[in-house]
Amino acid sequence: MDHPSGPSDTIPQDPSSVLSDKSLGSNSTIVASPATPAFRRPNSLRAPSNVELLPLLPSHSKSALSHKNADGLGIFDWEDNHENIISQPSLDRKASNAAKTSVHSLTSHISPVLSEEYEQQGNFSKIADEAGNQVNPSAKQSDASHFSSSASGNTYKTQREGPFVCKSKRSLVAGRRSCVTIAILCFSLYSTIFSALWLIIAIAKPRYGKAIATTGKITPQAASVLSTAIAKSIELSFTSVVVAFVGQVLSRRAIGDRHSITLAQVSMRSWILQPATILTNLGSIRYACITFLGGLTLVSAFMAMVYTTASDALVVPKLKLGASEDRWISGKVSTAFANNKELEITCPTPVRYDRDPDAWGATCIQIQHAGEAVTNYMEYFNSWQRYIRAGNLSADPQERPNPVGTLFNTTTTTVKGSWIKAANMTEDFNLHRRIVNNVTMAMPHSGVIAAARDEINGITQPSDVNGLGEYLINASVPSPVVNVQCAELTKSELKPMVYTLWDLKYQQNTGSPNSTSWPDKYNLTLPGPYGFTTIDDLFNFDSVQPHPIFPRLPSPYNTVLSYNATYGPYSIYLLVATETSNATENYTLCSLRAALTPDCSTHFHSTIGGSNLKSHCEDSHDRYAYSRTNSTAANGRWSADWKDVAKDWALGLRLAEGISDEQATNARLLSHLVLTKPALDPSLPSISEALAVLAGNTLLMSTLDSPFIHYWDYPLQTTILPDPQYAKFPAAFRAYSYQSGPSKEWQKIFYIVLSVVVAINIFCLGYFLVSNGLITDFTEPQNMFCLSMLSPPNDALAGACAGGPLKEHYAARWNIKVDHQREHLWIDSSRESIEAMRDRRRREPSSQQTLEYEIRTTPVGRAYSRIMRNLTSRL
Repeated sequence: MDHPSGPSDTIPQDPSSVLSDKSLGSNSTIVASPATPAFRRPNSLRAPSNVELLPLLPSHSKSALSHKNADGLGIFDWEDNHENIISQPSLDRKASNAAKTSVHSLTSHISPVLSEEYEQQGNFSKIADEAGNQVNPSAKQSDASHFSSSASGNTYKTQREGPFVCKSKRSLVAGRRSCVTIAILCFSLYSTIFSALWLIIAIAKPRYGKAIATTGKITPQAASVLSTAIAKSIELSFTSVVVAFVGQVLSRRAIGDRHSITLAQVSMRSWILQPATILTNLGSIRYACITFLGGLTLVSAFMAMVYTTASDALVVPKLKLGASEDRWISGKVSTAFANNKELEITCPTPVRYDRDPDAWGATCIQIQHAGEAVTNYMEYFNSWQRYIRAGNLSADPQERPNPVGTLFNTTTTTVKGSWIKAANMTEDFNLHRRIVNNVTMAMPHSGVIAAARDEINGITQPSDVNGLGEYLINASVPSPVVNVQCAELTKSELKPMVYTLWDLKYQQNTGSPNSTSWPDKYNLTLPGPYGFTTIDDLFNFDSVQPHPIFPRLPSPYNTVLSYNATYGPYSIYLLVATETSNATENYTLCSLRAALTPDCSTHFHSTIGGSNLKSHCEDSHDRYAYSRTNSTAANGRWSADWKDVAKDWALGLRLAEGISDEQATNARLLSHLVLTKPALDPSLPSISEALAVLAGNTLLMSTLDSPFIHYWDYPLQTTILPDPQYAKFPAAFRAYSYQSGPSKEWQKIFYIVLSVVVAINIFCLGYFLVSNGLITDFTEPQNMFCLSMLSPPNDALAGACAGGPLKEHYAARWNIKVDHQREHLWIDSSRESIEAMRDRRRREPSSQQTLEYEIRTTPVGRAYSRIMRNLTSRL
């Protein structure tokens, strides 16, 4: 329909886009309503409803009012008219009774069909006057003034304010320094920076060590809550930034005639704020998602939905077993290897030096040796029992039960040794013409335990993470070894080595040796005839390590000990008698010696349930074997200090009691393990294996607080440091600790989410930085509501007033137009959308129905009546 305008109008005179003064006067979009009660705000344009005008219409015009055209809803000003609602009569009156209501209760708007026909005939004011007079003659003068028009432009006046003019009170553009612009930029910067930081953390997968632990700076529970809270803030800021970006792009696109927007595009903001609308409003998807902005919004909506989940999978710290890493570990060093004096001083005993100055330390350490050695011994026998029950019988040393041990200062650590340098008994028998039982046992370096638990290394202990953590260390340190060699000798071969077998002329003390007199009251200088033996090559007897001297031959089931107190010799010796020794005159001589080997590494595995310390030897692929990190280390450097430790060990186990025929239990058991043929018994440990296991605790005690290298690199004047010093050793370290990153392979897909969010954030931030401030976001509901209420009526959305827009409504294109003279903005559909809508309506068959109907006969009318009744009852 045509709207005349004055000469000063600067808006194009197009029926579909010209701002109508009638719409400005009505302050709302005119929507057809059937016989709804007339609620209207004072001093606003009152358009009679179809029902009010029915009795006044000529017969040829009634056909224009179909049931369909009358089916609609309107909106009114609640604040000024809520009193009228309470006193409103029932809505189910027929059209013939609607004219009996008061003028102030009739504000339904005229339908577009009626308005167009009667405005063209020039009878709009006349019909309005007649309707007002018939309903209430006293209101004629007041209502007629609403429809009076001036001759200069159809400006409708109000009683109190004169001509109604909507002039914007705020600027369309917010400058760079405005609060809104600054707030959006801050949100965008925060979202960009922290989302990028989140992506970096997810890729780097940092380990937090003791920083996140039960005893650390942040507890695991607090770290999880903090990470989730930051991820949620990133998600919210990202949502705000994308919504603002979409609003700015659409608002700028809508202004002017060059571009336009659709209702489907306007609804895109709800995809982000209310993701469920993607499914409930599928009609808008087909029109919006095919564009770049629509695709970006749809992706952003999905990213916002799963961002917190992606953060939980990739960033939130979780207890994980990290990859093996090379590092240096520091431990305290306070004494040399096998320093018996240090062991006696540190032995835990309530008896101090002043109570027993001669033997207070030796007494304590011998008891400790006995306790630990027997414990290891019995555990070794338990392993044999399990080995025999399983039927795994073998004479191969590598397939027999491994040696085990414990540490006196930790009952929760299990120690496992290794059999190394296995000798060929058949070859030895053929070479020496006697049974030779030679074994070498390696034990791990016990100093690794104290180093792993030292706070200087910052290793997270299992107790620091609620007992759920664990770690593994492969330390490149030397391992202590003990070599036990036992050989069968006859009584005649033993003559140079048994004092009571010497000729009397060489015995300066002819009394029988006993535990109190031997060896201090005997001259053990070797006479010439006894300086050599038949087994010098087998046991490597020489001037540094002379052959042993025993006090006497032991009785069956007994052992006697030989120990050289001078510094230089490195072995101790046992002479064992079996039950047949008196008859056969065959005895078994065993030598024990210790050293540090470079062919092993020490593995330490710590958990809350206990720890495991073991030696790993003779592995050509072991990168952490000590020989790989220190090429100067060599085998065969036997320790002269260890024999002092071994003497207290032997005395504690009563292995020297054969001098008095005590038949100690350990000696008796050992006598049963003597080999009778040149091969290992598959179902029984040998005497050499048993002695090595018994002596295993001496190796563990000898390496406590000792260097992590194979020599003493501190001042030679002392082997005990007054203040322990830290020393480093290389190791492979792997631990369970709190770490970011995926815990499952499938969780890596969330890297896409974090990356896309960062990319969209950067894109939006760049858009805001290059934009010269922000404009009013007309996609926001409050702004769109004001804009639509102050815009002229338009039939591009006809039929959407009750049930919402249909699919075709989403495709209608809209522009925001500007009246520069009046400083007013309004929204109008483009010409193409109006023409397409009119063509579609012409193709739809009209359903002519009688005009005598009740409001309740239409679906909208029934729903509207029900809502109004409930609303009135609540008021």
